[in-house]
Amino acid sequence: MEFSEVERRSDEVASFLRQEVRAAPYRTLSLALAAGYVLGGGLTPRAVRLFVMTGGRAMAGSVLASAIRGAFDDRRTY
Repeated sequence: MEFSEVERRSDEVASFLRQEVRAAPYRTLSLALAAGYVLGGGLTPRAVRLFVMTGGRAMAGSVLASAIRGAFDDRRTY
């Protein structure tokens, strides 16, 4: 990658971040704080595992419920 390509990409990222801050400043700030906390070592591996497992279970339940609901919805249309 040439230097000009790196400059162009960094300008695109900066522009995107400016737009996000203007559109939703509190959300952007909270995401930045959360990312900094996690990257700074604020969460132990055990806590991360707990969040991932809890989120995974919730997502799996939602996906399963949607799949079952979709299967029954398809049968009703015939």
